[in-house]
Amino acid sequence: MPHRKLFTAIAAPAVLTLASVAPVLAGAPATTANAAPAPVQAPRPNLVFIMADDLGWSDLSTGLVNGGYGNDYNETPRLDQLAQEGQVFTEAYASVQCSPTRAALHTGQYATRPTNNVYAVGAVTGPATAPLRGVTQGRLAEDGKTAIATGYTTLGETLQKAGYATGYSGKFHVAGSAEEIVSAHGFDENWGGSQNSHATYYFATNNQFNDSVSPSLDQFAADYTQDYVDENIAPYSRGVSEAQLDALVGTDKHVTDAQTDAALDFIDRSKDEPFLAWVSEFAPHFPVNDAQARPDLLAKYKAKVPGQAPAKPSYGALTEGVDQSVARIIDYLEETPDPRNGGKPLSENTVVIFTSDNGGEEDPVNSGAWNGPLREDKGQMYEGGIRVPWIVWSQNPDLVRGGGRANETIINSTDLYTTFASYARAALPAGVPLDGIDLTPAFSTGTKINRDHFHHLPGYVGVQGPSSLVRDGRWKLYYTYDDGSFELYDLVADVGETTDLAAQKPGLVHRLGEKLIGWLDETDAPLATLRAGQPTRVIEDFTGDTYANGRITHHRRDTITIAAGDPVPYLLPTP
Repeated sequence: MPHRKLFTAIAAPAVLTLASVAPVLAGAPATTANAAPAPVQAPRPNLVFIMADDLGWSDLSTGLVNGGYGNDYNETPRLDQLAQEGQVFTEAYASVQCSPTRAALHTGQYATRPTNNVYAVGAVTGPATAPLRGVTQGRLAEDGKTAIATGYTTLGETLQKAGYATGYSGKFHVAGSAEEIVSAHGFDENWGGSQNSHATYYFATNNQFNDSVSPSLDQFAADYTQDYVDENIAPYSRGVSEAQLDALVGTDKHVTDAQTDAALDFIDRSKDEPFLAWVSEFAPHFPVNDAQARPDLLAKYKAKVPGQAPAKPSYGALTEGVDQSVARIIDYLEETPDPRNGGKPLSENTVVIFTSDNGGEEDPVNSGAWNGPLREDKGQMYEGGIRVPWIVWSQNPDLVRGGGRANETIINSTDLYTTFASYARAALPAGVPLDGIDLTPAFSTGTKINRDHFHHLPGYVGVQGPSSLVRDGRWKLYYTYDDGSFELYDLVADVGETTDLAAQKPGLVHRLGEKLIGWLDETDAPLATLRAGQPTRVIEDFTGDTYANGRITHHRRDTITIAAGDPVPYLLPTP
């Protein structure tokens, strides 16, 4: 393990609310001499959000985040340590692809909201042979791009208004341009982020990254020097020889190292005020091959004996590179005095979250992720496509109750907005429906928060067609629009979704189906339509509820006709 300076952990004082101090004040004598001292409020915490790209649920070597299915090939020692010291959320969800997850994180809204309207990376209308036609997504009122509307108040803007310095490092994707990240989406500075979906090549060439990475990162693209390797790579290397490290000197900088340099530079310059550092890793998104991996790590994994998990050296190298990025950030927080908190380490007043933007892509040629026992992978609404690792860490137990505690609160990407705003004591935008919940009670006490999770795709992503789902406790109900069918899974007994229980539990299907139809109605979810050229569909003698055109309709032995161009409704028959 790298050398780390040691500090005595001193918890910052708990935040006192007016309600908690009112009884003391009410009972105090009127004289100034006997008055109770005013409560001292801890400085608002710094916030660090780190997100890997396409990292699978079982790609970390720790089993804490994934029900015991840790990876026995990849090595992620610092993330494992964060999981042991912090709190892990085993029921955390993203979206089927990266862009809807990112839009949800920045807006705090489900994709079904018209001010979000991002469901996938590309068009979801589907092939001409598909029976249904998916919706048109993106910024419909502006230019139709699959990006956040520039007039929407993002999480970054909310924190800016609350006095936070905000810096962004890495992939953004849901902006119309790199300039929008700063001009319209709430970040004071941006290094590398743009409208592009991924880094097409991971290394700089002649001190510049290619045009898939914003040139704002090029200031950190200089070749490796001996001092850089000694200070920023060697302390975090395991199983790599000194000769392999020295061979990096004079070679091209890897984008993971460069964006970490940028994030640390921002934190160092911003520590006199509360800050949000958003580190959006480009790795380990495809292309995943030998040309993309840092040579020292690639050599390590090529020499390693495979275990039970898929063994792809370049993927293991990219994943451990992300782990080293996290390690550098955590070490900086632990070793740097906080000028706002009496010189204690920054880590004593900082909340760090680590996650992934969707399920891993289990393509051994282009990717190499592993979702363990979960069904399917990136792009699908089964668990392998949407469940992600989620670690929360702080050295202040008042901010995060740690100790490797596993929390079964169901987390949704929309929760980041409300949670970070709560930590920052920031006012939420007025009149804006936010779909997330405040997770600070779960983070600070380890309490499980009971809530439902929803997902909706009114179109096509690869083999995934128009579908909706609701997760309620151990149960997950999945609805397919093309044939009006339900699937029901018990995720406690059957995390791999191998046994459909819908036929055995019609009452439960209906109860969960009522939750789902209520959510579709509340968020005015758009629906796919019957494609032109398809025969008219007639459903006779239907009793139950339908959702279409933004409303719920109750039926009693009705005939429902769906012509080409009509929305294909959500059908919930009475059991």
